[in-house]
Amino acid sequence: MSTIALLADPDVTPDTAAIFREAKARMGKVPNLLRVMAQAPAVLDVYWDGRGALGQGVLPAKVQQQIAIAVAAANGCDYCLAAHTGAGRAAGLSAVDLADAQRGEASDGHAAAILALALDVNAAHGRAGPDILDQARAAGLNDAEILETIAHVAISILTNSINNIVGTSLDFPRVARVGTVGA
Repeated sequence: MSTIALLADPDVTPDTAAIFREAKARMGKVPNLLRVMAQAPAVLDVYWDGRGALGQGVLPAKVQQQIAIAVAAANGCDYCLAAHTGAGRAAGLSAVDLADAQRGEASDGHAAAILALALDVNAAHGRAGPDILDQARAAGLNDAEILETIAHVAISILTNSINNIVGTSLDFPRVARVGTVGA
């Protein structure tokens, strides 16, 4: 059970109600994470607007989900692992792709380089040095891909932290962990 209450529809602001309607139209429901975030509408806006903007970026939807899965697995966030596994499946990732993403791996070399960067940024808590930038460029990533990867990690850290600290009630099918990232 969440240690911060899930905000019910009658208790939300008009702006939050609009986000809830959009979430329900996209996903068929308002996920519990959004209901927790709605206790602080500014936090919900940061998440919703950030995800929306990055959804229009240069990284393909499959890769965006692979990043979220890899970071969720690394950070032990069962909620995000479940949510993004479902979203990854919807984006066209296979069962093998989904399992590989939990380990920070991908069969596509470019996606693998993005996941390596994402996990380096996550592990370094945003303090990765210029050598990580050099490695990403040497692997063929351009500046937009690098910056968007960093932004995806930041949003994943936000949601992973909320879920892990608050204990957001899982409202997606639970996903078994396949192993340690990098194992």
